[in-house]
Amino acid sequence: MIWLVLYIVLLLGIGVHHWFQHRKTTLNSFVVYDRRASGFSVGMSLVALAFGASSVFGLAGYAYQYNLNALWWTLSGALFLVVLAYTFLDTVWSIKGYTISDIIARVFGDNIRLLVSTVLFLAWLMVLAGQIIAGGNILTRFLGSEPLGYALFTLIFTLYTLLVGQAGTVKTGFLQVMVMVAGLGLLLGLCLAATPTGIEPRAPVKLYFGFDEVFTFSLFLGIFVPVGLSYLFGPDMYSRVFIARDIASARRGLLLASVLIAAISLLIVFIGILAKDIVTVAKPDLTIPTLVTRLFDGPLADLVLVALLSIPLSGADIILITTGALLGRDVLAHGLRALGHAPGDAGQVWLIRGCMVLAAALATLFALRLQAIIPSLLIAYKVFSIGIVPLLFLSLLSIRRQTTTGAGSVSRLVAVYLLLSSLAVLLVELRFIPLSLPHYNLYLLLGNTLVLALLLRFGGHRFGPPLPVR
Repeated sequence: MIWLVLYIVLLLGIGVHHWFQHRKTTLNSFVVYDRRASGFSVGMSLVALAFGASSVFGLAGYAYQYNLNALWWTLSGALFLVVLAYTFLDTVWSIKGYTISDIIARVFGDNIRLLVSTVLFLAWLMVLAGQIIAGGNILTRFLGSEPLGYALFTLIFTLYTLLVGQAGTVKTGFLQVMVMVAGLGLLLGLCLAATPTGIEPRAPVKLYFGFDEVFTFSLFLGIFVPVGLSYLFGPDMYSRVFIARDIASARRGLLLASVLIAAISLLIVFIGILAKDIVTVAKPDLTIPTLVTRLFDGPLADLVLVALLSIPLSGADIILITTGALLGRDVLAHGLRALGHAPGDAGQVWLIRGCMVLAAALATLFALRLQAIIPSLLIAYKVFSIGIVPLLFLSLLSIRRQTTTGAGSVSRLVAVYLLLSSLAVLLVELRFIPLSLPHYNLYLLLGNTLVLALLLRFGGHRFGPPLPVR
């Protein structure tokens, strides 16, 4: 327990020190790091984001269940980062936005920004919940209570992120990745040296990659499409592009992250595969924490578990800032501006901080309800891919071709489309609406894309410069 107390004191001490040095932070510095991150910093920040809860704890659990097929969870993201680097990257960076809603507002107008950001805020609560589940599961081993473990983890990363803002996510990216790789490398070595229960000598490790009765083509599609699109169009990934100092730095960061994600994924997957012969887990997400308690003893096990907290923290801070900016800047600040009470730069930062607190509280409630990392993230990715991806894709195409849509009936139809499709998917995934249609989300994604294409085609458009970001 002493290691946990020391870790919390150290983390909050760093946060308080940063706060006193940068008390008069600006919107640019708090949300986009004054757009001065190098390619290396962008890449490390992306890797730290990608290997939060889902791509370490969730991926190891998937490997425990599906062997090498678990790689698709992160390989899909690595592949789509390369696609982003050579397709829409120039357009995304040139907008110099704060959230992806700035891109959509260029084409569909500021009123649509409100709806887009609201839907994204709700969806990304599930992503944040995934980080809380991972960190909460670790702290539960110290506190003996799941609600207390989840609540303490939320309190830790929320306080830290409120104090440091985006600077903390950029400056600590490399350190977080190095600590994570060193810890995972040690864990892999111990797994290779461990004697499987009841087996002497060790049987050859069975590796398989391909579809079977467990890892079906249906499951593959359910992973590859939503996860891949969340990397190609995701608000977290675009937040890393927005902090880059130039397009070349952003591209180098994306490519570096893609290579490192693929390499580190192999390391994690092998740990999950080896764990199947070493431990029996209560649920797949607990594969790595269970291995730690099996391979380490006493205070050393506590030290390693505390070190593992840095993994979900590395993604939680970025996601929390993203959700806070979506609600605080894009919804509340815009609403106040429309009412004639436009907040200043400092006022927007405090609005974002308040929304970060709200997001953390709501995500904790979702985490306690869902209690599974990858299913939580898949809910967000499905809502996002169905309700936002088609709109963002067509917005990027319109900006590249220097066209904008009409803002009248088109905007109203798009609003109805987003509200109904995205929120309906969220209700289906949370089991409030019963639906057992296989691949329903893929059908809806295709249908929504066609609807938007028709809206753009027949809703009226004109050639001219893009609308300004506000």
